[in-house]
Amino acid sequence: MRYRVLRHRGRHDTLSFGFQTVRNAVVADNYTGFVDVGVLRSLRRRYFRPQGRVITEWFRGLSENEPMGERFLRLYWYDGEHDPSHPGYASQRRFLDAIGRNPGIQLGLGHLVARPEQPDRPLQQKGVDTLLALDLARLAGRSVFTIAVLIIDDRDFSEAIRAAQDFGVRVLIATPNKHRVASELTQPADGLIVIPPQVLEKILPLPPDGAR
Repeated sequence: MRYRVLRHRGRHDTLSFGFQTVRNAVVADNYTGFVDVGVLRSLRRRYFRPQGRVITEWFRGLSENEPMGERFLRLYWYDGEHDPSHPGYASQRRFLDAIGRNPGIQLGLGHLVARPEQPDRPLQQKGVDTLLALDLARLAGRSVFTIAVLIIDDRDFSEAIRAAQDFGVRVLIATPNKHRVASELTQPADGLIVIPPQVLEKILPLPPDGAR
C-alpha cells in the first residue's frame, strides 16, 4: 500500500492511507497499538472472535509509511474473559491462548459479566478500560514508544490520552467510522486513522451461512 503526505491542508499535515486520512502524522522511532477488542466486537450483533493475526498485520503495515515511524513495536490486546465456571470458558481460553501465541501481541484480560436485560449485547467487559488506560500511561512514562495507536470508544479515555501526551507521546485513534468516535476522544487525540472496510471484513469475517 502506498502512502503520501499532503501538505498545507489547514494548519495540520494530513497523512493519506489510500482514500483514508490521518491528521498530525509525525516522524517517530516506533509506535505501539492498543486494542479494546470489545470495540471491534460491538460492530457485530453476535459474539465474534476478531482475527488477531490480521489486526497485527494491519498495524505492522502502517510502518511502511515513513512519516508513521520506522518500527512497529507490539500490539496490546485487551479483552474480557469468562469466569472458569462459564460454559464458554474452555473455548474462549483456547482462543485467547492462540491470540497470545501470535508474535507481537500481549494480552491484557479483564472479565465478562452477563447482561440478560440487553439481548443484543448480552456480555459486558469489566476492568478492560482500566487495564488499557494504566498501560498506556505507564508505558508512555517509560518512553517505550513515541506514537500510540488506539482502537477505543469510551470517552473516559480522554484523561489517559492526555497523560500519555504529557510524556511526549503522540496519540492517534483508529476507527472504522470516524463519526462513531466521541468528541471527548477526538479533541485531545493527535489524529484519526480510518480502518478501511476491506480490512475490517478480514478482522471480523462473517461466519458461513450455516453457522449464523
